[in-house]
Formats: sequence, structure tokens, C-alpha cells
Amino acid sequence: MKKNLFIILLFTAVLLPLQKVFSQDYALAVKINTLGVTGEAVRSFGSYFNTRVGVSIFNYSLNGGGGAKDDYKYVMDIKLKSISALLDYVPFKNGLRLSAGVVYNLNQLGALLTPTKTYSDGGDLYTPEKLGTMNMAISYPKVAPYVGLGFGNPTFGSSGLGITFEIGAFYLGAPKVELNATGLIAPSAAPDQAELIKNNLSWFKWYPAISLGINYKI
Repeated sequence: MKKNLFIILLFTAVLLPLQKVFSQDYALAVKINTLGVTGEAVRSFGSYFNTRVGVSIFNYSLNGGGGAKDDYKYVMDIKLKSISALLDYVPFKNGLRLSAGVVYNLNQLGALLTPTKTYSDGGDLYTPEKLGTMNMAISYPKVAPYVGLGFGNPTFGSSGLGITFEIGAFYLGAPKVELNATGLIAPSAAPDQAELIKNNLSWFKWYPAISLGINYKI
């Protein structure tokens, strides 16, 4: 009997601290940031660690050119879509946190260039239809590492609303540039032109991720 009681007390002494270390709380967050509109699910592992999974989406189109002094008009499509899996380390009760993880990067930039004027050369007319169109697509490697610094621990304290702020960046790597053209301007979509654009973008390797939002502890 005493032996059984000793075993029970021993297991209790071991399991209670583990329960505290690995206790789990849950929260949801909505943010506005440089990745778009983000929804996150948060789960804690003890008092110092949270895991976060988020989805970010934003689409925007920009039209320009086509004026009296413009030779072209353009349509630019920005499509932001990413999935993040992050680990937070929250060493202080004030909510200051360090974050690291990966972002599945599906962001894309596309542009369509269309001539608007007719040109004459040696008696021949080159209409916009004959000149054709130029299409460009820019993308980056799908998996990108992320580091960040934030304030606000959504799983701390009692249930309710809170504010979260974060600044960080993920590493993009080398861009991929695709050019396609039709009509007489088709030679402009040569591989060396795509390589030139790629080299001009080589400086842009880190994408800033700045976010502000609200969270709700369940």
C-alpha cells in the first residue's frame, strides 16, 4: 500500500510540472500587413513558446499609360499569397517575442504592356495590333526563411481581445523572370532581356513584413 502511494505521489510530482510546461492555450488573430490581410491560428506550448500558422492574401491591379505622350499602356497585377509557419519565443510577460520560421511564398508580379500608337516607316504602317503585346511575370522561390520581432502574446492571460504588432522580413532569394511577347515586338522578349531584369532585381532579397492586428484568446 505504501509502495503504491509512493508511486502515485512520484508520478504526480513529475506530471504536474510537465503539465505546466506543456500547457496549451489557443488564440486567433487578424492582421493588416505588407503581405496582405492575414489570418492566424496560435497555439501555446507552456509559458514561453507559441506556434503560429497563418494565411495571407491580397490582390491589386494598376492601370497606367495610354496618354497623348505615352507610347504604351500597361496593366500591372500584384498577387500576394503566402502561408506561414512560425515559432515564437516569449521570454517576458510584457509580450515581447522573437519569431522564426518559414513562409511558403506564392507572391507574383505580372505586367502587360500594349502599344497605343501607329508608326509609319517607309510607307508601311505599324498599328498596335501588328506591334503586339509584351507580358512579364516575376516570382521567387517558394520556401523562404523568416525572422521577426514582435509585441503581444495572444495566448497570455484570460480570454479576450488583444493587440499584436510585428516587424520582420523573409529571405526571397533570386527572382525568376519570364517574358512573352507577340507580334513585331516579340524579339524584345529574348532571354538576355529577362536576365537583365533579373540582375536589376538582384538587390531585393529581403521582403519586409510589418503587421498590426488584433487577436482573441479562446
